[in-house]
Amino acid sequence: MRTAPYYVSTLQLFFALLFCLLSLTRLAFSQEEQKEQALDPEKERYRSTLLFANILELIRDEYVDSEDIDYQFLTQSALKGMLSSLDPYSEFLDGEKFQDLRTETEGEFGGLGIYVGMKKDGSVVINATTENGPGKRSGLLPNDMILSINNVSTENLTLGDVIHKLRGPSGEPVVLKIGRSSIEEEVEISVVREIINVPTVLNTRILSSPSETDPLKLGYIFISQFGEKTENEFETALETLKEEKIQGLVLDLRNNPGGLLDSAVQVAGKFTPKGTIIAFTETRFEERKLFKAQGNTHYDKLPLILLINRNSASGAEIVAGALQDLGRALLIGERSFGKGSVQSIQPVDISIDPPVGIRLTTAKYYTPSKKVIHKVGITPDIEVNITRDNSDTIFLQQTAYRLPPNEKDKLLSIPDPQLDRAVAILKGLIYYYRLYAPSNSS
Repeated sequence: MRTAPYYVSTLQLFFALLFCLLSLTRLAFSQEEQKEQALDPEKERYRSTLLFANILELIRDEYVDSEDIDYQFLTQSALKGMLSSLDPYSEFLDGEKFQDLRTETEGEFGGLGIYVGMKKDGSVVINATTENGPGKRSGLLPNDMILSINNVSTENLTLGDVIHKLRGPSGEPVVLKIGRSSIEEEVEISVVREIINVPTVLNTRILSSPSETDPLKLGYIFISQFGEKTENEFETALETLKEEKIQGLVLDLRNNPGGLLDSAVQVAGKFTPKGTIIAFTETRFEERKLFKAQGNTHYDKLPLILLINRNSASGAEIVAGALQDLGRALLIGERSFGKGSVQSIQPVDISIDPPVGIRLTTAKYYTPSKKVIHKVGITPDIEVNITRDNSDTIFLQQTAYRLPPNEKDKLLSIPDPQLDRAVAILKGLIYYYRLYAPSNSS
């Protein structure tokens, strides 16, 4: 009575084991087949392209709100996700972003000559107006609230959206609805855009004037970012200070996010002999590309101190790292951000209007002594940490050129611990070299 059930169970177990064995064999062949296909770039490319096309068509055919989407929207959305998944700096540039990026690096655009900011409640405020700019001539004032731009409310706009709407072709009017605390009613002001040049070299001034007890004269230059016109602006600033017969210079790179690599190399090259290696990059396809000091105008004997902080990145780190490596400058402040990768801006479709492109990380750069910058940063020779309030004040001081003279002087009179330390150390170095320079030794 017990034999038959036992026999049946054994038979079932046999077939179960046979089925498992066949399944494992099939799985092994399937995995081997997939591995072979994965090793073939052409097959993998074809499969990936087909997968993308199939999903694209599936969305177009079955998505519930298909009338709200088209192929361009789907494709560009996919590209945005693809590029952003690589690293924090690669991105797809749609028509607006591509044009904005070109405007940013060229340093020239059609605008109103105003600086705007956003309060914690999301309201948009005019922080300052440029001298002789179209905004100031039309009656716009600092602290005016921008309620709408060309009848579009600013209530739900980001600061980037606001800036984009304010900029545009020169000669076109922009109608702003303004709220002003001194008047109860809202007013509309029409401002015609003009070409606005955005300087990157700012606040060039004398920090220390000679006196009987302290005969030294020190200069100061702040570079906000590295653009196409930075080298010429920087050369003009240096020549201005040279006419003042300065004995030393403080170069401020705090809060400088970087910009164009070539521009940063040109700035660093002002303080080193022609042909000096400033930085080098390594990519997948070339072992090393050297960036060297160019030109004939150099200040390779001028005593120099660089200021950096946690917001100094990319091109600012190239300049700081090179001049520190070469023993050309002393660095004071905080460890820098640590962005040591190079992004190439490449147009990819100029047939559509406006053209689109990509920002793609294509290389990493290193200091002359082969120090890694990416995710590490540049460590200052003398660390001077500051509070958040100090940091906010320093940022305002760096942009003080926007303010009227009396407000500017008041703001610049507030102590800057990092700058004050730089001045004290620079004076000490100058006096030391005067006393103990080799030319003075017996």
